[in-house]
Order: sequence, then structure tokens, then C-alpha cells
Amino acid sequence: MIRSSRRRRGLSAFTIATVLGPFGWASTLHGDRFADALDIVPGDAVAWLVIPSLSALNADLGDLLDRANRPELAVAGRPLDVIISQFGIAAGFDERGSLAAWSRSGESLADGDGVVAVPVEDATRFIDANFEADAAEGPSAHRTRDGEIVHLKVAAGHVLISPREDLLAAWKPSVGMADELAGRFDADAMDGMRQADLVLRIDGGTLQSTRAAAIAAAEANVPATGMAGMGDLGMGSMVDRLGSDAAELVIALDVDALAIGIRGWTRFDADGPMSALASRIDAANGDASNAVLGRLPNQAFYMAMGVDLDGLGGYSGMMGLLAALDVDTTVMPGWMSRIGPSMRGVEFAMYPSKLGVAMGGALNDASLILLTDDPDAVRATMADAVPAMSGVTGALERKTAWRSDVEQRRGGVADEFEMSAAIAKANQRDDTGTVGEASMQLTAEKMMFGPRGLKGLGRVVGGGYVMTFSRRPDVLARASEAGVSAPGLDEDPVLTSMRSWLPTDPDVEMFIDVGQLGRLARQVASLVPGADGVVPELPTDMPPIGFGLSFGPVADAAHLEWAMVLPSEVVGIAVGSVISEAMGNLRGEGGG
Repeated sequence: MIRSSRRRRGLSAFTIATVLGPFGWASTLHGDRFADALDIVPGDAVAWLVIPSLSALNADLGDLLDRANRPELAVAGRPLDVIISQFGIAAGFDERGSLAAWSRSGESLADGDGVVAVPVEDATRFIDANFEADAAEGPSAHRTRDGEIVHLKVAAGHVLISPREDLLAAWKPSVGMADELAGRFDADAMDGMRQADLVLRIDGGTLQSTRAAAIAAAEANVPATGMAGMGDLGMGSMVDRLGSDAAELVIALDVDALAIGIRGWTRFDADGPMSALASRIDAANGDASNAVLGRLPNQAFYMAMGVDLDGLGGYSGMMGLLAALDVDTTVMPGWMSRIGPSMRGVEFAMYPSKLGVAMGGALNDASLILLTDDPDAVRATMADAVPAMSGVTGALERKTAWRSDVEQRRGGVADEFEMSAAIAKANQRDDTGTVGEASMQLTAEKMMFGPRGLKGLGRVVGGGYVMTFSRRPDVLARASEAGVSAPGLDEDPVLTSMRSWLPTDPDVEMFIDVGQLGRLARQVASLVPGADGVVPELPTDMPPIGFGLSFGPVADAAHLEWAMVLPSEVVGIAVGSVISEAMGNLRGEGGG
């Protein structure tokens, strides 16, 4: 299917950026600024954060806000001016310099007892304009405008600020910290760190000792107390699932006119269980795929994701990684373990349907392909698994059926499967669920499959078994042809451009189209009495959010890399919504 011209125009900036330069991390070329910024951080810091160039970050944020086309975001002026005003900083500040913060122990990190290095044009002028000396509290003691006691030290174009004098007295700049990092991470990771606008690093032991505070803060959606907030960038659940053998975590934030990229690397102990798992995966690894979405139809989507099981060392490698990350694998269907040994990958996508949610359900135009060395065995497993789903669970009764090699009205044959559900008779129900729970599940399934329930098709195609969740022959045809006789979704130029923000050889890749999902949410809301109009109308031509993850050995240790890219349009809508809500709360408090 050809995309509309409107969607092509809305996404072309990502493709253009690829032509103009290496898009992913080239928006702000810091060169050696990252290494220079690290020079002020002491070598024994267990956690640190650096912004190599405040002026570059400010320019990138300004470009991002301009492209987001949200005038309300620019009312307060330059982003850096807003930040400076919030901290009450006046004269002497050097926005062309680098800013750094660090902590030398897990305890001080959790308590917020670290050091912040603020770049200055004139240290004396900066101190005189922003602080007042208090000799009674010590020779380096000063009071802020709020009366708080801090200690100051002038060093290398910066003023070091800390609540504790001993942290300044013990300070010594590091030598070659960036080179040390380069010895523990590969060249691609170092390029990401050097070219990012903000980089933070936490020692593995410190990560474990402080993660409870970071996770609690993430769950509460508020910054962690003090410098412990460095461990949080909306990744509380990821931090929680890193094994106890994590040696260090690095997160890089890159701001661009087109998007915000967040990229993270976790290095594990060479002798730990994660590195042992990576070695087993590497030994079992076949030819990892660079196109984990290559067998999905290339058309506008709600969401698309792929898992390269070859890259994870097969099904057993994937299950081992999930177990190591403390992911609940009990939700995996039983038939997956039967087909697992022959599986090479899984790809799934949901697309907007011309029938809409009310008639066809959200999965009316969706496709799933199970890539395998033995598609006939996978087909046979599914032929057994679907009928086995019949029966009563709680207060819900399911009826399923499978028919093989059914002649289709537009030619060819396909397997047909179906599943319907209803509230079970009172004498059939068990105590694992209530009628209320069953009713809610029925409603959800109607939203997914439509009022008639699931009626799908399956077919063996080119090294895989394709499944759709409707009886539409056009959907099956597109799913069967994708990546075989027609381009797959991996050839979408927008996704191709966005991949330069993501891991080079992803084991998992996912894209979510917020604009299209907004349209789906509006359709769902229209079916709920009183909810019509609750979901705002979003542009359907926005670029999608992208996510990628890879796991494997680097040198002698396991590395887990993940990345997320948030397009400027999505960022603008999200921030604009927060501002609108905040302004609404203020009007409410003011009685306006």
C-alpha cells in the first residue's frame, strides 16, 4: 500500500537528515569535549554526570522546540535561561563551558552529598554575585540566596559546589577517564557518548545499593532525592531488572531538532552469570539479522516489533536472558516451548483497518510471522494449540476451531482458525474468576477482534508461518508477500533513518506510531458512553517512537544496549500536555 502524500511529507525530515550526515548521533558534534568535560571528574567517582557543552545543549533544545511547533513551549525564552533562573544563578556563569556532577560513594549519592562543577567566565565575579561568604562555618563556606550553607572551590574554569567541605578538599581531577571508558566499551558506544548532549555513568555496586531509591522515584514519577536522581531517566524498571553482576551503567541523552535520543549501555562482570549467558549465546549464534521487521507489510502502522532469536542464540538464549532480567516467563503460551527449538525470529504488527474498531477490532489488519526452520511443524503445533484453548476458565467459556487447507474465495488455500467467548453457565464456572472479570475480558476481546470474535487465517510462506486475525484475503496476501515478493517494513525510509539512533544489530526492535494510536484510541472512546472527545486528536503523520535492544559479549564481558528515539513532534505534544495540565491546575487553584 502506498502511503498518503501527507504522511510522506510529515516524515521526510528523517530521510533528509540521513542524506545530510550520519543522523543518529551527529546533531551535536562535541568532538573531544566529552573527554575534556570528564577531566574535572575525580577518578574515584562512583557516579557522574557531564554536559560537555551547555551552549550546544541549549541550541539543540531550542531547535527541538522550534520544530515541535508548540509556541507555548517557547514563551519562557531560551531553555538554558529558564534553567539558570530556576537555580538563581546570576553573573559570571559561562554557558559555553561544560557542567559536571559526581559522587564518590553510594551513601553520598543517595543522600545528595555530591559535587557540582559549574562553568564560569570569572570565578570571583560568579561567587560574589551568587553567594555570600560565611567564615563562621568554615573557610570555604558560603550561603546561597536561600540561606543554605555550601562549600566552594575554584578549579579549571569551574567553581565546585558541595554541601560538604571534605568532598572538595579530597578532589583531584582525573586523567584519561574517557580512554578508560573506551577500554570497556566498543567504538560505537564511545561515539554515542562523545556526541551526546548529556552522559551519566553509575558504578554497578552503587547502582545496586541505590536502585531502590531510583525505582521508587520512577514509580512515583518524581525525581529521586539528591543526586540519586541521576540513576533515573524513566528507566526504573530496567534498573530493577539488571542483575547483581552489573559492573556499570552508562546513559547518554542526545537532543536534536528532529528528536531526543536516549541510549544506554550496561556492562556486566566478566565472571558473572550475564557474561556466561552472553558467551553461550555467542557460541550458539547463527547469522544475526539486521532486518527484524523485514517480513511485515510496509504500510502505516499502530505498532510493529520484531525479535531476532538467532541473534539471541535461539529460543533458549532468549528465555535465558528473560530469566536473567527477572521477566515473568510464565505468561508465555505452552506451545512456544514446543516450536522454540526451530524458531529463528518473530515479527508482529498492527495496522489501521478500513473497518474500524467497532466492526473489525484493533487486530483486523494485523499480521504475525513465526520465522522457523520447520514451518510445517510450527503449523502442526498451532493446529493442536488452538483447539486446546476451548473450555471454561473462571466465568468465561471459549469455543475454538481449526480447519486446515481451506479453499479461499479469492484462490489458494489457507488454514482457518477461530475463537469465540461468552459468559459460562453458572454450573460450569470455576473459582478462578468472576462474572465481572469475564465481562471486562469479553469487552476487551471485542475491541481486539471485533463483535464476531477471532476468525483468523494461517499459511506457510518462505521459511515462516504467517497468521492474520481476520478472514480478509487482502490482509493475508500482504502478510504473505511482505519480504518475499514485496518490500517489507524494514525498507520504510523513515524507519531506516531512525535506526541510526538505535543499536546497530538489534535483537529486539519496536516502533510505535503515536499519531495512529491516537486515532485508534479515539475510535475506542467513541464506543464508550460519555467518553467521546476525551482523547485529543493527534496528527497522524507524526514519526513513530523507536526502541531497540541488543545483548551479547563485548571483549570479555556481556553488554546490554538499549536505545529509544522520541521525535520532536511527540516531545512537543507530551510537554505541551504537561504544561496545559499545569496551567489548568493553576487556574483551578486561583479560582479562574
